Amino acid sequence: MECGRNELLKQLQSYNFAAYDMLLYLDTHPNDKKAFELFKSLAEKTKSLKREFEKAFGPLTPFSTASQPCFNWLESPWPWEKEGNK
Repeated sequence: MECGRNELLKQLQSYNFAAYDMLLYLDTHPNDKKAFELFKSLAEKTKSLKREFEKAFGPLTPFSTASQPCFNWLESPWPWEKEGNK
């Protein structure tokens, strides 16, 4: 399962990076419709992967817990704990 977690996280990071990179490009090329469509596609894929990751492995950020009934960071192991690094 850990391999799946790392692969999914790497994929999420890649799409997130590409979306931000495209956003920077759009800062200097605001009328490029093709680039804007690509940005929207990358942003949607990023959101989708984030939802998938958080559903399987828990929240990535504190903001991800806003819609949950309680703050559940303590329910999973801390990164420095042995079982958190398996």
